Amino acid sequence: MSLMLLGILNSQAAGGGGGAYDLLETTTLTNTANRVTFSGLGSLADYQHLQIRFVARGNDTNLYLSFNADNDNSNYRGHTLNGDGTSVYSQTSTLGIQTSQVISTEANIFTAGVMDILDFSSSKTGTVRTLTGVAGSSTKRISLTLGIRDSTASPITSIRIDMAFGGSGLWQVGTRFSLYGIKGA
Repeated sequence: MSLMLLGILNSQAAGGGGGAYDLLETTTLTNTANRVTFSGLGSLADYQHLQIRFVARGNDTNLYLSFNADNDNSNYRGHTLNGDGTSVYSQTSTLGIQTSQVISTEANIFTAGVMDILDFSSSKTGTVRTLTGVAGSSTKRISLTLGIRDSTASPITSIRIDMAFGGSGLWQVGTRFSLYGIKGA
């Protein structure tokens, strides 16, 4: 069992008191889809942060995160650090908050990941930290992405997770996204 999976399982054991993770919603695809959306987040004022845990497979290799149906690329900044066991490289993105070429396209191989969305209900910029990893026969990679929604126009009320920028990619059957709320201490 991978260390990432053990960390995810251990974090699900947290319970009670401040800082506990409450499962709010899970979407498991029974058909392919180009996006998954969590909406109605404005009613979650009791939560300070959100976390999305996922296992995903697609026909493209990137994941794009955006907020409040905001497609204005000037509102996003992202930096990604990738490692594949032989090399390390980084990249920047303004196409939503993008993970870099880490989503598995191999049959029966899923990428595991955790996204932390910090201070989502305030009028601060939306800050996101994503850790993803995959170990398929042709793709072995771990990726750390840090990103912001560079806008304080409104609190985050919805989260959209696209398979590919512009919606051309498809999440494959069995892909699962679970949304958790984290209360302050």
